[in-house]
Amino acid sequence: TATKSQSNNSQGQVIRTAARPYQSSGGSLPSSRHYTTRKSSLPMISVSEKGVSTDYNHYRTVALKSTQDRAISILTHDVSSYIQTLDGGNFVMGDGKGYTDGDLGENVLVKGVDFAFFKVGYRYRFSSQKSTTIDSADDVVIEITEPMEPCANLCKLPYINDPALPSARDRVAKCQRFIEALGVNDGLRGWYAKVLSGGIIRVDDSMSLVGENV
Repeated sequence: TATKSQSNNSQGQVIRTAARPYQSSGGSLPSSRHYTTRKSSLPMISVSEKGVSTDYNHYRTVALKSTQDRAISILTHDVSSYIQTLDGGNFVMGDGKGYTDGDLGENVLVKGVDFAFFKVGYRYRFSSQKSTTIDSADDVVIEITEPMEPCANLCKLPYINDPALPSARDRVAKCQRFIEALGVNDGLRGWYAKVLSGGIIRVDDSMSLVGENV
């Protein structure tokens, strides 16, 4: 299961990058009926200490005054497999309306390592160079600052706030099960990081551990 660290890999691979611009229609506000945590896929993202270019997070921007400690969010692909097992597979629907990558709002999705590979205070490098001993001017170096916490905004996902369920109580209960399952271990919901060295993160980039901030 995803609640145990299973991977001994020292290097991962970026399989998805994403950002969601500010929605003037109100879709960037959690109070809006159009709001979603989902972010659409992009072939690459531009990253700086201020965050991911064109990406907007309302809570970070307003409540946390655009803190650089949440400049970028990262998720590992083992979490997708974990979600598919939850609630008897109830979050994965055969009609394509269930959970898909991007639903948790991650900027970067990585395969080849599990959620426990990332640790607060450790630094990681994203690079287009396949060798971890060769640096590139475009390499991005980040430092993990905190695990992401599952919150009620996830209830807006259509397969959780499912009109086919018989009552609002059933929809709330389904969301609670989803939130609780992602909260059993740090990192299942993803990780926040600050950017130490900006650049471009591309699909197929390598990701490796640099070391601990001492």
